[in-house]
Amino acid sequence: MNENIVNKSCFMLMKFGSAENLKKLQSGQLYMKNLKYYVDLETKTTNNYIGDKYDGHFVIQNADISLYTIDTHELIAKFNNAKFSMEFGFLEYPVFCMFKLDHRNYVSEYFNGYNFTVTSKFTEEQISKMANFGDSVLIIKDSGEFIKRINNGLTDAGYKFVSDDVQYYGLNNSEYFEQVKNNDLTTAFWKNEKYSYQQEYRLLVLNCVDDYLSIDIGDISDITVLLETEKLLKMIIVYQNRKFNKQVL
Repeated sequence: MNENIVNKSCFMLMKFGSAENLKKLQSGQLYMKNLKYYVDLETKTTNNYIGDKYDGHFVIQNADISLYTIDTHELIAKFNNAKFSMEFGFLEYPVFCMFKLDHRNYVSEYFNGYNFTVTSKFTEEQISKMANFGDSVLIIKDSGEFIKRINNGLTDAGYKFVSDDVQYYGLNNSEYFEQVKNNDLTTAFWKNEKYSYQQEYRLLVLNCVDDYLSIDIGDISDITVLLETEKLLKMIIVYQNRKFNKQVL
């Protein structure tokens, strides 16, 4: 199969959480904590599944640090720092995080004439760790319509947002450095590679809030399905296209 079909066409957004909160989302309540919440979640509770003390930070690892005098520029000391970070003022921005099932979960494909089938499943790491994200998961059947309703809700409330896949950095990733240098807002869309199993798709509202933001996006029951996390993680997901019209091709 053409890799672009798997990469661009076969994906599904999912929101993990408690059944209670996901039912509220289904009814139209979009609830978003700010980035600082996820930072504090690890630093104050040691929860490093959902929490990330470096979320929204620019992180430099294994750096050499030199100290010089101001007048003569004499080297006074030099040492290595395993890791240090800085943030650019985005920790109070609210964020909505989802899991994106896509080509990273690809297992196989099958062609039969003008029909194709793509099979995906969760990785062993995801099965092990995603269970910590809540007892339930809300599957978004129509991601385009879902984003449209969020956009309408936020716009009506006077907010702007950006959305994108989260990328994951390893030790001194050059692409990570380059993106942050050109646009420091991208620090909100990079996380340490240890979180790569989350395959996160993120919406970031470009306004500061003390704790959270809650807006009404309207009932989304028509484009969502609520399932138990434990059952979903053990499922095989199969995408099948509707039969192509040969003359259209």
